[in-house]
Amino acid sequence: MVIKTEKVAIGGTLVIPSHLKTRSLVIMSSGSGPQDRDETLEGFKIFKTIAEHLAANGIASFRYDDRGVGESTGDFVNSTLDDHAKDLESIIDYFKVSKSHTFKSFALLGHSQGGIVASKVAVANTSVKKVILMGAPAVPLIDVVLYQIREEHKQLGISPSLIEEDVSAHNRLMRAIKDQNNIETALEAFQNTSQAILWFQNSEKELDLKKIAEQVRVTAKEYHIIYGLPSLTSFLYYDPSKDFERLNTPVLSLFGGLDFQVPIHQNKDRMENALLSAGTSYQFKTFDKANHFFQKAETGNRDEYSKLEKRFVDGFLDEISSWLVDE
Repeated sequence: MVIKTEKVAIGGTLVIPSHLKTRSLVIMSSGSGPQDRDETLEGFKIFKTIAEHLAANGIASFRYDDRGVGESTGDFVNSTLDDHAKDLESIIDYFKVSKSHTFKSFALLGHSQGGIVASKVAVANTSVKKVILMGAPAVPLIDVVLYQIREEHKQLGISPSLIEEDVSAHNRLMRAIKDQNNIETALEAFQNTSQAILWFQNSEKELDLKKIAEQVRVTAKEYHIIYGLPSLTSFLYYDPSKDFERLNTPVLSLFGGLDFQVPIHQNKDRMENALLSAGTSYQFKTFDKANHFFQKAETGNRDEYSKLEKRFVDGFLDEISSWLVDE
């Protein structure tokens, strides 16, 4: 089905089981990057798998294509956090007045960056009765990005001093682009650390200096573009914990013990403190061997995703469905 809003059309899949155990419609919001309605990542159809489980347990759901993907129109690259929130709000508004499939209450399920969108909408929408957060950040995305850069360098055996120089170079470049100030200086520092890392990684090889210089130039150009995209910049300095502090709906927050994209130690305490401040009820559940996709993993690293079975870790789906039907 396609939902038409003032600015875009949103394509999605509505699944309604024959016998409903809850009156709320679950709406799913995907993580970073342009995702299809199934949130297909490394061949794993995350949202489709969840929707099928929910249907089997008497729970209706709606999942949708991001802007510019599948049946949805619009430009994902230039869409902002506010745009994503408006799309989710439009979906809620549609089902509240739909003649064929009317819902008055909703549960929002956000995976990763989608958790930021879901929480932002839930704060201001009284129709939202529950929020499920799957590996969702509780810190500004800038902190997550810098953590990921640091961890990837550690895995390559790069020295701590060089790692910190490069993390700072990334940090300064993102801030310079945001402020539109001192960009050339930040790019120069970025190129210097990028070159030092390439030297480190190729220390035992005969180096082609021209090739290294060109690779550094290309890398700097790519990050200059990436760090300037509205689809990223609108999230970078937004603090989701401020929304958590204002939530008055029950929250189920799920973490993967091997999630190195949105790690527990960086996000759980911040989220819990915010929810305690809000005074809302919440439950946390950690799946020890789960990665960011909540697959059973060995390391949790990105290069492992494609090698894993396309299924969730045991107990994950039941945790969601049982919490949703528990009124």
